[in-house]
Amino acid sequence: MKKTAIILMLALTFVSLLSGCTRLPASVETGVKPSEYTGKLSAEEMKKENESLKTELDSKKLELEKLEKDYLNLAKNNEAIISRLQEAESLLDIVVSDDLPDFKSEGTDKNSIISYLNDSISSLDDSYRKIEIIQSTDSKILFLTTGYGEKFSQVFTWTIGEDKPSIIEGASFERSGKWQWLLQDRFIVIDSGSGDKKIIDAENSRVAGEFKAKGEIYLLPDTSTVLIQNPESNVFSLYDFGLSSDQELKLDSKNKYTSFRVDDKDIIFEGTYKDQGIEYNVSATINIEEMKEAYSIKSIDETGANENMDTIESEDSLDGQSDNSEGKTV
Repeated sequence: MKKTAIILMLALTFVSLLSGCTRLPASVETGVKPSEYTGKLSAEEMKKENESLKTELDSKKLELEKLEKDYLNLAKNNEAIISRLQEAESLLDIVVSDDLPDFKSEGTDKNSIISYLNDSISSLDDSYRKIEIIQSTDSKILFLTTGYGEKFSQVFTWTIGEDKPSIIEGASFERSGKWQWLLQDRFIVIDSGSGDKKIIDAENSRVAGEFKAKGEIYLLPDTSTVLIQNPESNVFSLYDFGLSSDQELKLDSKNKYTSFRVDDKDIIFEGTYKDQGIEYNVSATINIEEMKEAYSIKSIDETGANENMDTIESEDSLDGQSDNSEGKTV
């Protein structure tokens, strides 16, 4: 009986020990202790984690793209600000400078350049200095500054698409000088005020000829030849600024004529002189076409002064200037 009780107690003790042990399922037995499974992710959890990381990465990429875009915009804005500051400095220079201004426009299209020049003109309202737009075409703008530099007045040409204009070399004159159209939208005559005159080829932005003359000059129709009077001898001559040639007119009493006028197709020369206390009037009439033939005056196409002679449509020329392709006295 005592032996049976001991066997029963041993059996109960063994069963109790078995019930207190944990056994891993055969499917996950890996040789790793249970405590080492802490922090390990299942395949599903790893997939979710990867998706989360990808979403975060995409978000960072968007942030970087936005930062790059913001940087480029900032750089562009800085360039625009610098350009506007340079334009403002140039406008200030126009007001205070004694030398020729350093013109510079942020915009290089026609309207922007004209707007810039008009702003410059407005800034000089109370100044003896002036800026005057002479001609505006689709390809360039001619303008004149007055009151700057050694020559006082200077003609500039501003090509559309450029941020700065260029000086037309030689196209300058003193305070007493003036300019006007010799042939509308084509040739400008500059009078220095002291007898020196210059022809400006507006289309090609250059000085086409220089000569001395007194009084009025007349451009023969369809030519680059002007009728002029020598300021020293009073003799009239025909100066071709396309060929830089000068022919003296063969007139009776040639040094007694003091003026001329154009009457339709004729040129009438007039003058007075005294002989032994008696005053005489002299007059001579020459047909313009006969004059051109007699002196072998070439057409503007033949002289080369008509290079690139396409019709220019001036949109902003000075008011009151009318086209006169049949010759003009100035």
